[in-house]
Amino acid sequence: MKSTTCKDYDLILIGSGIGALTVASLMAQLRNKRVLILERHFVAGGFTHSFQRRGYHWDPGLHYVGQMETGSSTRNLFDLVTNQQVQWQKMPDSFEKFVYPGLTFDVYSDPKLFQADLIARFPREAEAIRQYFKVLNKAAEALFLDAARHNGTLLFKLFGWAAKLWNGIDLNLTTQEYLNQYFQDPQLKALLASQWGDYGVPPQESPFALHATIVQHYLEGGYYPIGGAGTIAQSVQQLVEAQGGNIRLNREVTTVLIEDGRAVGVRVRNLKTKESEIEDYYAPVIVSNAGAYNTYLNFIPPSYSIPFRESLCQFFQDHPPATNVALYIGFSGDPRQLGFKGENHWIYNTFDHQAADRHKSDWIKAGEPPQVYLSFPSLKDPKAQKHTAEISADADYDSFAQWRDQPWLHRDQQYRDLKQRLQTVLLDVVDHHYPGFLELVDYCEVSTPLTNEHFTAHPQGAMYGLPMVQERFAPQNRAWTQVKTPLPGLYMTGSDVFSTGVVGSMIGALFTTSHLPDGVSIPQGFTAAAKAKTQIKREISGAVS
Repeated sequence: MKSTTCKDYDLILIGSGIGALTVASLMAQLRNKRVLILERHFVAGGFTHSFQRRGYHWDPGLHYVGQMETGSSTRNLFDLVTNQQVQWQKMPDSFEKFVYPGLTFDVYSDPKLFQADLIARFPREAEAIRQYFKVLNKAAEALFLDAARHNGTLLFKLFGWAAKLWNGIDLNLTTQEYLNQYFQDPQLKALLASQWGDYGVPPQESPFALHATIVQHYLEGGYYPIGGAGTIAQSVQQLVEAQGGNIRLNREVTTVLIEDGRAVGVRVRNLKTKESEIEDYYAPVIVSNAGAYNTYLNFIPPSYSIPFRESLCQFFQDHPPATNVALYIGFSGDPRQLGFKGENHWIYNTFDHQAADRHKSDWIKAGEPPQVYLSFPSLKDPKAQKHTAEISADADYDSFAQWRDQPWLHRDQQYRDLKQRLQTVLLDVVDHHYPGFLELVDYCEVSTPLTNEHFTAHPQGAMYGLPMVQERFAPQNRAWTQVKTPLPGLYMTGSDVFSTGVVGSMIGALFTTSHLPDGVSIPQGFTAAAKAKTQIKREISGAVS
């Protein structure tokens, strides 16, 4: 077996998801670092990559992003990370539709209208609804302040502890506890929790601060990257290569290399070679975007003592991560003829979200899923050439585990038959709600938790990393999500550092860069983003004049 060694980089990143891309871009642009990104998939981007079949394009992980309005601090940061190369299209109103038995509710990108529509539907709960919208920002702040206390630099730690005194939102307060405390109508409670699929934890288990963060994130509507999510990794690759860095695909990290008690590099299998050639890469700084599970249980050799390995493993056994079955659809016609405009549809067959989560595996062998998410990439993207949709439904990993050791694209007929049944079920559910949908379908492809696992190496095909249940935030478990690992020279980034989603992973990456040698602090990151935006405006103004 061949083996090669490379020592040409200042920083190595494991994985190419948005957390890694953010660290790579900021360290390359603002600190002139030569960055190497190692990705096991044959496409960069993690859950922000795109793929195509027969001219149809889909984005398996990015369906919409909030807070991307021009001039917002979040948009400025994203523009800095991508060097202004990714443009955003705002979704049409209504941008979300919550569908329940006998009840459909449209969500518009105006929080005042959202509030007014809820009050019109549930007038007896008007005061509680107003209070809910008032507390969202405060509760969202509680999640960030918690991260600042545990992953910020000294200044942010002090700020986080001081702010806790006046914030008062406890992460032990669950979403369901808050809803039960302030609301009476079970249908209203269900409506307010409809977006829990965006973070993968049902209301009885999720911190209300997490729920508020997601709801707040989308209050002004959703946005979609023009040209698809793949434009994100493409833009960062240009920035990385301009500083002498690189993105290497088909590279599966197997081990963090340790010398004198310090991480000094990574050992990699080149999946593109027939012999799976071994490659060793060395750098003074190693950053893992592969999640706490992979980093601590797979990458760091067992001979290096990690005090919380057993508790982390037990956590995943007690709280299986969220995963799904997804159906990617290509249309022969225009779905707008059925009234679709590009909005997301959350379709539930019950108002009991906990029951929906409890029975998410039942439909794999028989029946229908208790919840379905419907999205239209082509109606969000003005550059789309052919019309597409995605349907996803929560699932469990165990229903597919028997095929885990069979190779991708070559699993047996029983597995293919199961995928065909799941495809039929998902299409029938949507066609039942929107007659005529099935007649437009030209192409279908099903992915399962095994697909997620194959391409991402996330445990059990996890979509969101460490499940954000209350136990994750317990004091004895804080080490799992620390930027600085117990192994000097090795750092964590991405959603496990802060929160789920594109923006949550970006903020997690800022926490990471603030701890790196010669790193970029959170204020420096946002300041650089604002300056870059101002410079662009000046250049545009000068060109016009």
